[in-house]
Amino acid sequence: MTPAVGSEGRRPLLAIAHGESSVSAMKVAEAAEPVCDLVWLVDSRELTEPLMLRFLRKLGTTIDTAEMSEDDAAAALRACHPDGIIAFAEYLIPTASAMASRLGLEYHDAAVTRRLVDKFEQRQALQNGGLPVPRFVVVPPHPTPDDVEKLAADVSFPVVLKPRRGAGSRDTVLVDDAEQLRVVLCEASTGADEPMIVEEFLVGESTSTGPDFADYLSVESVVSAGTISHVAVTGRFPPAEPFRETGLFIPSDIDQCLTQHVLDVATQAISALGIRIGFLHTEIKLTPSGPKIIEVNGRLGGSVPEMAALALGINLFELSLRVAVGEHVVFDRLPATKGVGYLLSPHSPQWARKVVSVDGLDRLGDYPGVKTIFLNRKPGDDIDWRKGSHEYVFSVIGAARDHAGLLAVKKFVDEEVTVTYA
Repeated sequence: MTPAVGSEGRRPLLAIAHGESSVSAMKVAEAAEPVCDLVWLVDSRELTEPLMLRFLRKLGTTIDTAEMSEDDAAAALRACHPDGIIAFAEYLIPTASAMASRLGLEYHDAAVTRRLVDKFEQRQALQNGGLPVPRFVVVPPHPTPDDVEKLAADVSFPVVLKPRRGAGSRDTVLVDDAEQLRVVLCEASTGADEPMIVEEFLVGESTSTGPDFADYLSVESVVSAGTISHVAVTGRFPPAEPFRETGLFIPSDIDQCLTQHVLDVATQAISALGIRIGFLHTEIKLTPSGPKIIEVNGRLGGSVPEMAALALGINLFELSLRVAVGEHVVFDRLPATKGVGYLLSPHSPQWARKVVSVDGLDRLGDYPGVKTIFLNRKPGDDIDWRKGSHEYVFSVIGAARDHAGLLAVKKFVDEEVTVTYA
């Protein structure tokens, strides 16, 4: 790594576009201690915790943009003289991009940002870059019966209907035929008025991962000074219907040959999107015709840093901050692993509307290798599968000696932790 130095020889200052669904501010602040000072860019109107703004002020300079225009926010940030900027949540990437453009900071530019946050723009860029992508069609606003007929004629079923913008499989459904497409589009038109996209479902090939693991994975990558390198290949457990993440782990269990193929596809995708800086999380489906891109995310993957710390002994939060302030971070090869770091996050059945009880987490806490348990939905809380992967009931992060040990803890969770729903 080539250390960065702030302007006039001072300690580097990094701007964080922060919000309600961003990563823990404390984790970021702890990672920043050996790297840089922080300035938080936050809109207090979206914070559900009234004391959060006061807490952020203890962790660094804080700019509350609630009553500011974009010009005012840029002026306030410019006065702090930041050396870089970063966002850890999908919806905050445009904010960071706009500030970076105004202040001349290295980050995703406007074109790259559109490709990262808009699934239609991303598919087009990947296709233009020569990567195989499923057929995709934009759903017009308030589609008429004729619109639906045209959509159905332009794709082959089954298809996936999802928002053009969004993360965590929110409002993402599998559609088997034209009649079901008519029904779900009618339901969607009565809800939130947001652009949607229909794309053909990628049929997986599970022989590479075996029956216990999913037929898709992700590549965790970094682009530093224009150089693309990779940190890990992350495996998955089969999702809860329709596409909700139930668990992931580092390293994946695929063989060396397939690993290299997957890394090559991720490199091609990152290049096609024109990304010049930052950590990335690229989801890839293993298909009979080879690995294919599901999507590229322009930030660290959720919970990936925690698993990387356990499996690789690497602090990805710290490295992401180093890259953002201008340090050169490159991996010549995938770092060696020391066991398997995992996250398990069970979901409710689709019919469930409320969590009644959760039993067995105390026993799970005593299981060897378990580090952290988080109850995301308490007894009495409403639950809605349409909100996607972030609507999990509880999560457990830990380390296992190998993939057999990983399956053992998964079996323990399935048998010993009981969630009751209404």
